[in-house]
Amino acid sequence: MKNNDSKQQPELSEYSIADNLVDLYWFLQVVDAGSFSTLINQKGLSKSSLSRRISQLESRLGVQLLYRNPRFLTLTHIGAEVYRYAQDMVNAAQQAQRSVERARSIPSGTIHIVLPAILNHWLMPVLRSFKNIHTDIQLSIHAADNTAETAMQAIDLALSLSTPPNNSSDIVARPIAQLSFVNVISSSIKNTEHAPQIEVCDSHNATPTTHSMQVDSHLSALQAAQAGFGFAHLPLCACSSGLSSGDLKYINHVSEQRTLFAFTQPRRSITLATRTLLDYLVLSIADNTVTGIAPVTSTSRNYQQ
Repeated sequence: MKNNDSKQQPELSEYSIADNLVDLYWFLQVVDAGSFSTLINQKGLSKSSLSRRISQLESRLGVQLLYRNPRFLTLTHIGAEVYRYAQDMVNAAQQAQRSVERARSIPSGTIHIVLPAILNHWLMPVLRSFKNIHTDIQLSIHAADNTAETAMQAIDLALSLSTPPNNSSDIVARPIAQLSFVNVISSSIKNTEHAPQIEVCDSHNATPTTHSMQVDSHLSALQAAQAGFGFAHLPLCACSSGLSSGDLKYINHVSEQRTLFAFTQPRRSITLATRTLLDYLVLSIADNTVTGIAPVTSTSRNYQQ
């Protein structure tokens, strides 16, 4: 049974809480200063405005917080309790501010990354080297070839071989590397003249042609080529070990240069950790010795927004 004698406390609205947070700050300042006049002289505030804030706070809370005296202030019993909570509130706000300042000065936190799995052999050692240097940064890595289907709001950095979206205000595209693509096929296939092509297709609803096979990623295309399904157009850096071992061979000497892009959030949303990783990747590519990977050309930089 409900006790009819008990009084239910009224719930504070979001607006009341927001107003209280501001007024509790000034309540704390008044108490610490010792009087209204002292705080007014220190901060150059309006006496009527400051007094009104404290009165409104008392009115919303339904209690008296201060005994007012021309020379000094005295806290009521409940006022002393509220004062302690106000101190905790301000301390928490100061800690939040310091946390932001630390995050802006020292790279830390988690970077959510999406990258094509076909480049793992090259990128994983680079990311591991980065992690050894920046121990306060955690990496959350996901594989995806088609970043257009990735929700960029949940991603800090996406490396992609896809063309950047046009006129997007949600994504900034930066070219960071040039990759050589070549046509390779399993060495077990002797007659390569009529070998079918293994195509990487972004759409799950696409229908393969009579003379092709379709897969959803470059890594699957590599594995299909190694299994003897046909030839694939792939990054040379991912095929070099198979070419060296003799498991793969060139079907022809046709090659092309494709740009590897870094997709990020707009500039103001990029964390210091993400910016640090992006700079590290650019420097690593400049010093890279892996065959088929080169720094971007000046014309590629026109994509940067």
